[in-house]
Order: sequence, then structure tokens, then C-alpha cells
Amino acid sequence: ALQRDIRIVIIGKTGTGKSSTGNSILGRQEFQCSPGGSVSTWNCLKKETIRFEKNILVIDTPGLQEIQKPSNAVRSEIQNSIQMAYPESRMGQPGPNVILLCLKMGRFTAEDETLFKECLVCFGKEMLRFTIVVFTHVDIWESNIEYSGNIPDQSEYMKSLPLFALEFIGNCRGGNIFFDNRKTDLDMDLQVQSLVEKIDKLIVLNRGEFYTEEILQQVLRRTRLQSYMNYIFGTHFVNSCLAIGNALLFWRNVRR
Repeated sequence: ALQRDIRIVIIGKTGTGKSSTGNSILGRQEFQCSPGGSVSTWNCLKKETIRFEKNILVIDTPGLQEIQKPSNAVRSEIQNSIQMAYPESRMGQPGPNVILLCLKMGRFTAEDETLFKECLVCFGKEMLRFTIVVFTHVDIWESNIEYSGNIPDQSEYMKSLPLFALEFIGNCRGGNIFFDNRKTDLDMDLQVQSLVEKIDKLIVLNRGEFYTEEILQQVLRRTRLQSYMNYIFGTHFVNSCLAIGNALLFWRNVRR
């Protein structure tokens, strides 16, 4: 049976359409959107709706790479989204069924590679089980492609992505989806319904499990331990030990 409650956390850089995507899912304007990539969200915000016979909870988060605030403060606030994702019944552990990572269609840079690393620092590699990558600003990308005299082709766009992006997206269990927040009426409804169906498939794939507060606490403990080890022994030594440990684990799994 498909899950009736869906809990969504939306993350990404400022200007990638996080808040617009949240509004599209809700079917109404609830999250403030700022033009030109200016900051519109400093705190996690939660809104709920009923659509497609489902109770949908959406949490909008601050941008992952805000420079106006200390990174640790922003990271802590984004991590707070996990505690805010309570089930409709208010019983059981909080946590989202899916993390939507919004990426703006266009050329990928070293800044995007840093973004992927920050995602893993914030939520750990465990987040990949629950993540769907949402490519936004599809309309602008299509206009630019058509202006250059070519035909927009989303599959060709995927092939053009750098290796670091393909590897990260390939490791996201929910895959990716292209999303145009400028669509209206029936077109928007069909687009959101397609996203909800994709989330449903991910929930089934994860057997109803979700990203819990317990998982986040494990990530935080691991991060603190690594920071302490870096301080005591130096980053190079710790990274070497981690690489050796991962290699031994891989070899043990191969021999089984």
C-alpha cells in the first residue's frame, strides 16, 4: 500500500528555486521567493497540504552556502529540518521520507562540487538513500538552448555533466527529475503529481524507512570524532586511515 503521509525536506543553494519548488508542491504561495539569488530563508519553515489524496508536509531550508552567516550556524539550522518533519499522527520518530536537492540547470562548477560535499557533511552519506535531485529553471535552460539554435534535450544535458555530478546523482537512490516552477494550472498539477509518484516509488524502495533523528545524531558524532582526530593527528593522517579502512572493508565484502 502506498504511504498516505509524505514528509519532504528541500535543500540546495540560494537561487536554485528551493522555495518555488516547495510552493509548487503545496499548490499555493507559502515560502518567500527572492529574485536574483538573494537570501529569502534564514530559518527552516514548515507547511502542510492535502493533495493527490496524501498529507504532504514540506520543509524549506536556508541555502547550503550562505556566506553572510557562519557556516556552522546555517548547517545546524538545516539539520534542524529533520526534527521538524513529524508524521501527521505526531507519533513515532520525526524525519523526512525524501530529501529534495534542488540544482539549477546550467553549467556545473567547482562550487557545485563543494555543494555536494557540504550535503554529505550535513546529512552524511546516509542521505543518498532518501534523495531525489530536482533540476530547476528548466524554462530558462530551454530558452537558452533554443536561442543558440539547438533543440533542448534533457538526456544530452545529463551526458554533459561533469563526472563529480554524475557520480553524486547516480548515488541518489531516488534519481532525478526536471521541474519547471513556471508551469501553471493542469501542467503544474501533472508535474507535481509526477514528482509525488516518484517519491512514492522511493518510499517503497526504502520499505517505508525514512531519514531519522537517530541517523542524524550518528552523522554528527562521526563528524565530531573526525574533527577531533584531524586536530590531534592532522587531516592527511586521518584521511589516509579512512582510505585504508574503506579499502579493507571493500576487500572483505569482495571475499564474501
